[in-house]
Amino acid sequence: MVSLAPAQLSSLEPADWIRAALERLAKHGIEGVRVELLARDLGVSKGSFYWHFRNRTEMREKMLAAWENSELSWLDGRANSPSMASRWANLIARVSDPEHIHLEVAMQGWARSEEKVARALASIERKRAQLIAEVLNDIGFSWPAAQAWSEVVLLLVLGWMDRAARRAPVDGENRGLGELLSDVILAASARSSLRHEK
Repeated sequence: MVSLAPAQLSSLEPADWIRAALERLAKHGIEGVRVELLARDLGVSKGSFYWHFRNRTEMREKMLAAWENSELSWLDGRANSPSMASRWANLIARVSDPEHIHLEVAMQGWARSEEKVARALASIERKRAQLIAEVLNDIGFSWPAAQAWSEVVLLLVLGWMDRAARRAPVDGENRGLGELLSDVILAASARSSLRHEK
């Protein structure tokens, strides 16, 4: 639940509603993002919603824009560190973060019912694949191989996030995402080396 001090309740901004809506999306899916529930979470009347938004459709558009801007900002910022190791570590930390996982999986669920969301998600995934390919290229993969393996890595990341969102791993049952990805990259490197030797 979003917690605001009493003095802040009278000065809510659209960003407060969007933040609350994204939190609710991550926990309950898009069906759980309803005006009356958001108003309750924020401790205000339902009517105050309409000071900031014409309707729920406008709020959803702003939710999508806020999510997309956040992802693009991250991809253009910390992900583009000059150090390959730092970029890779940042990516693993980002996609392993529990809050990020739940929001990402909720966005995927939302994308199944709204084409605009699906297009935004696909665009972000292409940019992530590009980042992964650049890192793989930096560690020695040819560009075509880096692009091909980046798709494999991205699919592994998406599957790992989906499973992590559905249930908490049992101790010892699942290795961390970083370890899994390291194994994939080592296997890909070995396969690439064998092809060059032939």
